[in-house]
Amino acid sequence: MDKTESSETHVHKSEDHDHKKHSDESEQKLHSSTPESETTEASLVQVMEAVDVFIQELSSEKNDPLQEIPPAVEPFPETVDSLVSKMESSGLGRDETEDSVFIDAVNRISKSVMRLRELKLDSTPVSSWLNRASSVQHRAVSLLDEEFRHLLDRSREDKKKNRNNNDGNSSDHNHSSANESDRCALPDNDKEEEEEESFPDFSPESISTLKKIYGAMIFAGYESECCMSYEMSRRHAFKEELSEVGFEGINVEDVQRIAWESLEGEIASWISIVRRCSTLLFPGELSLCNTVFSDASIRKRLFTGLISAVTIRFLDFSGAVVLTKRSSEKLFKFLDMYETLRDLIPAVEQSDSDLIQEIKLAQTRLGEAAVTIFGELEKSIKSDNGRTPVPSGAVHPLTRYTMNYLKYACEYKETLDQVFQHYESNQTDTIPEPETKPKQQQREDDEEYKTSAYARQMIRVMELLDANLDIKSKLYRDPSLRYIFLMNNGRYILQKIKGSTEIRDLMGQSWTRKRSTELRQYHKSYQRETWGKVLQCMNQEGLQVNGKVSKPVLKERFKIFNAMFDEIHKTQSTWIVSDEQMQSELRVSISALVIPAYRSFFGRYKQHLDSGKQTDKYVKYQPEDIESFIDDLFDGNHPTSLARKRN
Repeated sequence: MDKTESSETHVHKSEDHDHKKHSDESEQKLHSSTPESETTEASLVQVMEAVDVFIQELSSEKNDPLQEIPPAVEPFPETVDSLVSKMESSGLGRDETEDSVFIDAVNRISKSVMRLRELKLDSTPVSSWLNRASSVQHRAVSLLDEEFRHLLDRSREDKKKNRNNNDGNSSDHNHSSANESDRCALPDNDKEEEEEESFPDFSPESISTLKKIYGAMIFAGYESECCMSYEMSRRHAFKEELSEVGFEGINVEDVQRIAWESLEGEIASWISIVRRCSTLLFPGELSLCNTVFSDASIRKRLFTGLISAVTIRFLDFSGAVVLTKRSSEKLFKFLDMYETLRDLIPAVEQSDSDLIQEIKLAQTRLGEAAVTIFGELEKSIKSDNGRTPVPSGAVHPLTRYTMNYLKYACEYKETLDQVFQHYESNQTDTIPEPETKPKQQQREDDEEYKTSAYARQMIRVMELLDANLDIKSKLYRDPSLRYIFLMNNGRYILQKIKGSTEIRDLMGQSWTRKRSTELRQYHKSYQRETWGKVLQCMNQEGLQVNGKVSKPVLKERFKIFNAMFDEIHKTQSTWIVSDEQMQSELRVSISALVIPAYRSFFGRYKQHLDSGKQTDKYVKYQPEDIESFIDDLFDGNHPTSLARKRN
């Protein structure tokens, strides 16, 4: 076998000395621990020492070809054959010393067979010995292969037993001991963590034996058989592990047919399973593979073969989900899937590069779908052209939906920025410019705007929302109510931004300050539209005729004030300012504007009216009444008349 020499050189060249040293130590321990078999063990040590000398001589350059096997080496095949029989009855993995002696003996006979085959001697005694040794070697390696599979499978079987025992204990916990009860009292997540930390569950002794068997089989030229046994066993174990978490329930064929509500559940299961593979199963398998196999190319091939099939099934499912109908509510599940595949890549980075590329391609498709779905939000804002104003100037449903959507989306800020960055880099010429260029130019100094692709999308959405709300405000015939509507929606937007660190960071401080300035401007415009004419009633100009106060003019002023104040109270008590702070700020500012002016007007001119009923007819409100009535504004109520309330 040509490959055996390279395998031996690659795997064992640096280990020959250690093997012999460990072998001698193991043999001496075995020899000293069983007095009744001293003769047999002494014979084994002597034969193996003789074989070492024999192998060394075969490896040295000699002119004289070997004609016969040294007498001390002659019985070695039968000696190893007897060890095989012994190990067949006891098995490996139970006594580390015996295992080492046996594997060292197998390695010696493998090296002897390999060297003799390389020499191609035609001596009959040598050929006869080589045939006997080859037959024993084959029997020994077959045993090693069987024990290798058995050790690998034992872990899976032990896990089943432990699971069944745990199930039995949980249903019959009254019979458990006090200590067992204490263990059962652990929270479920602690139990899961303990289980996860031990996956795959192999004892140090089993790992040591697996490594020795692998080394012996590679040394003997049985690399493919060893790898096949490993791969078959771990595939079964991996399949059972996935079955435990419901992987078989994900049906790619049904993705296009089932309702989104049902598909959400399937996606949640998919995410859970893929994350389990990313954080536990794949790293566990890689760790086991790296521990058992010393050759990097073998490790990569076995690990890739193990995870490829299940990973492709993961990707098939994500590909089917991408092809479903797009709608805005699907964004977050798509982003969850995108992040799940992104987190899967580090867990498979030691596999074949083609598999990594497949994952990245599936991730890109999810990202592109997320960009498209986010675009649906922009379309929904543009197309929301309802002609019915929201009653009482309240926050528009479009505003609530958009801001809550953005707030939730900003929990995926880094992912969305990554998605849009990738999309922009591939679609530079197709991305539409924001429709409101002046605003864009005003924030050119905003560093966040320059660097964050998602921030640019957020600003675009906000500008679309602003434009839509401006159009909707014009549906109100009353200019005062128009400004109340703009204040309500502007305040709601600002509070959502201030309440979300992610949005606030994305939009930038200058943008937030600008929104606050706009709110103050709406406030001033409301005061001007609502209370400007009221204050005009209390203007002193025109009240005096020929240096005296004109009572008819004064009475008319009070009548106009009463009528205007009554109308404002009647109308604006039904308007809604849902933000308590803004409602309080409005009332305080109105009081500060109106009450001092009315008190001054009232105090200066009431005396010019005749006392009695004549005065009450024109002067309906005392200055202290005004503030009470102002406190009724923006409650959304339908109050009784001011006169009845005052009485």
